[in-house]
Amino acid sequence: MKNKAQLLIVIGILFIFSCKEKDKGMDASLAFDRGALLSSITSGMIMPAYDSSVFYFSNLAQTTLQLSQNPNADKLLQAQQNWKQFARSWQYAAAFNFGPAAEKGIKKTLAEEIASFPVSSTKVESFILANDTSFANFDRDSRGIFAIEYLLFGENESANDILAKFANQPQRFSYLLACSNHIGLNLKWVQTEWKTYQASFVSNVGTDIGSSTSLLYNEFLKYYEGLKNFKFGIPLGRRPGQTTTLPKNVEAYYSGYSTELAREHWRCAQLIWEGTGLDGKQGIGFKAYLDKVEGGKALIALTQEQAAATQAKFDALPTGKLSDAIQNNFTKVDDVHTELQKLTRFYKSDLSSLIGIAVTFSSGDGD
Repeated sequence: MKNKAQLLIVIGILFIFSCKEKDKGMDASLAFDRGALLSSITSGMIMPAYDSSVFYFSNLAQTTLQLSQNPNADKLLQAQQNWKQFARSWQYAAAFNFGPAAEKGIKKTLAEEIASFPVSSTKVESFILANDTSFANFDRDSRGIFAIEYLLFGENESANDILAKFANQPQRFSYLLACSNHIGLNLKWVQTEWKTYQASFVSNVGTDIGSSTSLLYNEFLKYYEGLKNFKFGIPLGRRPGQTTTLPKNVEAYYSGYSTELAREHWRCAQLIWEGTGLDGKQGIGFKAYLDKVEGGKALIALTQEQAAATQAKFDALPTGKLSDAIQNNFTKVDDVHTELQKLTRFYKSDLSSLIGIAVTFSSGDGD
């Protein structure tokens, strides 16, 4: 009986100590102003990102219409350049694929609806041949940003070759303009809805699943994993079950603009963590959150060290097409994926543990 009583006393002491430590962590987390984080990200990144994407898409839509009305090499080149500008701006809006951009019923997220890749050229050509611009299907890899890219850039084709295709098959322009209209309607709707949604987003300062901080954090993870797994992992043949590389599965294969877009994606992820706005002004990000919790400063140092190592590998990427680099300079591209993989734990398990927000997103690769 005496031993049992002593055991109960020990357990009681441990329980009290455990509660105190938990309370200490909760107090540190409560000391951080999540409303300020949400407000900073909304005004510094989310709204500017959607506004920028709508602006650059409007330019693209205008030039594609002009191209259809008067096809020539100059107008094709302008449309191609505007496509690149829009694709760059989209990398930032794509990071906030929740709220108005979230999945609703049979409608997928905005990113899935307008930016699924790799595009299926076979499906695109099939719908063009059938003169079907209804999009009454679930073939999201046959429309959107990368369907437009395929039509404007072709595969290793000259401007004359691309224009000849449009001339010989006028319904190509119908499909091009239908894709443009589809993107414009979806993108503009989300931008407009965010103007109303932002107030409730900023005021929802809890940490439970469904809270704004949880949505922001989990979408940040999903966005980061998308860079690692889909823009590098799959083309490199590094995903579970893969036995070979798939260079054509890079983002923006037809324009050869994959490396540039991957760099923008990486930059955006860093801005969110740092809390820097698109205008370069310092705001509040997850780094500031970490600074307020026990053990946070140490994790900040480790994260920044690994981020610097990752940046160095991005800087070392060969110029030219990423798909070519995978075939001809595999190690340089694989090095980026390796460093991204190392950084995952700091963003995922370690950050989640210290700020007390559950990871609800799973990449399916065991990280």
